[in-house]
Amino acid sequence: MTERGGIGTGIGAGFWGMILLIMAGLGLWQITSGKSPIDGDVLSLIGMEQSGDGGQKSDIETVRDLLAQDANQAIVMLSHDQQDMLETMTRQLASDIANIPGTKSVSLPGYDTGNLARFSDFYLPHAQSLLSDRDRALLRDGNGEPVFQNAVKTLYAPAALISAKSLRADPFSLLPGFLSDLGRKFGHTGIIQSAASDAFHTPIIITLSPDLRHTGKDSAWVDAINAAIANAQSNPANQSDGFGIAKTGQIFFAVAEATAAKSDVQRIAIIATLGVFVMVLSVFFSPLPLIGALMTVGSGLIVGIAAVTLIFDSIHAIALVFGASLIGISVDYALHYLVLPADGSSPKSRIKTIRAGLSLGLLTSVLGFSVLAVSPTILLAQIAVYSIAGLIAAYLTVLFLLPLLPARAVQRRSFIPWIYQHLDGVLRHVQLPQMVRVICAACILIGFGLCMAFIPTDDDIRHLGRGNDTLTQQARLIGETMGMGGNPIFIRIDAPDNEARLQTGEAVQDALAPLIETGIVGSAFGLSDMIPSIKRQDENRALIRDQLYAPYAEKLRALLPVPFDAPDPKAPYVLADANAFDHLPELANLHDGTTDIIRLTAVTDADAVARAIAPINTARLVNPRATITAQFADYRGWAMAGLAIALLFAGVLAIVRYGVVAGICVLGTPAGAMLMALFGAAVMGVTINFFTIMALFLVFAIGADYVIFFSESQKHGQQDETRLAVFLSLISSILAFGLLASSSVPVVSAIGTVMAIGLLSAWVLSYVMCPSSSNADTIVDAHAP
Repeated sequence: MTERGGIGTGIGAGFWGMILLIMAGLGLWQITSGKSPIDGDVLSLIGMEQSGDGGQKSDIETVRDLLAQDANQAIVMLSHDQQDMLETMTRQLASDIANIPGTKSVSLPGYDTGNLARFSDFYLPHAQSLLSDRDRALLRDGNGEPVFQNAVKTLYAPAALISAKSLRADPFSLLPGFLSDLGRKFGHTGIIQSAASDAFHTPIIITLSPDLRHTGKDSAWVDAINAAIANAQSNPANQSDGFGIAKTGQIFFAVAEATAAKSDVQRIAIIATLGVFVMVLSVFFSPLPLIGALMTVGSGLIVGIAAVTLIFDSIHAIALVFGASLIGISVDYALHYLVLPADGSSPKSRIKTIRAGLSLGLLTSVLGFSVLAVSPTILLAQIAVYSIAGLIAAYLTVLFLLPLLPARAVQRRSFIPWIYQHLDGVLRHVQLPQMVRVICAACILIGFGLCMAFIPTDDDIRHLGRGNDTLTQQARLIGETMGMGGNPIFIRIDAPDNEARLQTGEAVQDALAPLIETGIVGSAFGLSDMIPSIKRQDENRALIRDQLYAPYAEKLRALLPVPFDAPDPKAPYVLADANAFDHLPELANLHDGTTDIIRLTAVTDADAVARAIAPINTARLVNPRATITAQFADYRGWAMAGLAIALLFAGVLAIVRYGVVAGICVLGTPAGAMLMALFGAAVMGVTINFFTIMALFLVFAIGADYVIFFSESQKHGQQDETRLAVFLSLISSILAFGLLASSSVPVVSAIGTVMAIGLLSAWVLSYVMCPSSSNADTIVDAHAP
């Protein structure tokens, strides 16, 4: 090495080392400070979508908004065969939950009167415009007597919540009936007695702090509430045959998913790292190459994590699991340098030998991941940023830091080189004529296109997450018992103004009434239930005036201790305006921009619901699960197109570098590897979906590296060393990606399976499509001890 070269290398190494230290500090601070929390919510797999025409939100955006609102709520249901004991334990547990940091509020529908008082205060000035479904039906039939008699009973009921103010505003006690309807439609019923077991059940409704998830404290909150539940369950005073506690809420599922993913990250990273350690030590019998591999892998992981934390607000747990597999890619670059003969040549000349191959391999990988980077999902964008930044960092580490380490020779009589020599000897006998290779490559490309077009796929969102049987059973129990939680199927109503949407909502409720009566729909609750349309309020006023005040006002005045006036026809209406949203935050769950929402529960026949509302043009049924599934199907189509673009880019590079014939053969290797990965995955029962298609990008990138390294070695005369480096790279990649197949998260497991099959295929096809030069091998074999 010349003095100038040594100084230049030292400056470059020092500068790159400083950058690595800065990136390590930034990444560590972002994660430990909660600036970039780990997110396990499956909704994070979906990117932000563009609004439709005229600013109207798409179904997927509305689904995201509603599920995000639902994510701020959790439900705990308590059961006991004694009602008094149920009340005691419910109040105690509610108090414990209220004291947990991250809990915004706790509601006990069976016991609290705070919400009733709040609703009464808001609606009382408009009592002459509001009617319950029962009262409106009676008055519409000209039967006001039961309504009048109910008002008299309420007047003398000992527990009636009446005052002089309420009597003047609502002399016929119409508001309690309206509020009772709201409570029933809300689903927030108080205490329910099971007909089968005679046990009593009641819910605790928990509202979470909006920033709980974003600050990364959701796991601590779940741990705290689990501890509170465990404490209640262990209390001897609560024990009985009918005693039980169940919980549900998105936060419980998300934390369970993230916990499982973190466990996978640790296991995969530890085993893969140890595997690479053992492999490198057994090949070189020296710690120096191991240090070089560690430096390369470490720089890739450090820069990858730092880049993700600096760009994104949170890191998805699946992206972390995937990122852990970067060990299997970044170490490839180090191995190609480390296996070069330790024959006294300078580090600069050794780097020069492999720089072209490493640079072309890096460029091909970056092109593939760049297509991944513009994926419409946050998860894939995170994986792309992680991989691109990590591979560039690994490449720069090989160029600047590895030359600082003394070279060590490969111990060719050790176990792994011995295995390599035998496998290499077999595969090198596969010598196909050039024209046959071209025909095979063409057939592979055609076969890959046909496979992508016709292979069975399944984009169901339920197959992406790990799931939790206990939480699923408890959610089902709460849904069946209380009519709460469950699949948030809903009806969306689109119209340019509030009045049109409210009238449509009332028409939808009328259409659903028969389905509710027959049990096909458990309940339907929308904005029009809380805020009737002006048209409905005018109808109510006319019914109250004609069917109550005209025949019964004088009779009622004789019984009331306070005077009351006739209804004012110019009284203000109750409106869905800013004032209503301020006083009734519950309205936020029923409204999204120019769309109103009717939430449905316990739907047993979604097709029947769709048929019932079909005549109402501005209303349609939306199933979040089906909507998200359809979105992922669209993403899969986009991914296939992106993969075709990546192949096209790679083909152009290969043809420019190696010529038309050799370039087509080079392209046939990653294409063939992807074809075998798809076929093998289908045979093994792996679900082919958006994520397994995206895993093919990795097969493409790494498979292209293998054949590029093979091809470049023809130019610099180090074919045997290159093939050994590729074999070692294959082992490290299988350690990383193959372990992904053991993940408890189905989507990660599928990615690992596709990767393992694809990389093995790429290794074999590299021999077939790029046969080695025997003369170069003869020269290289002279270096063998």
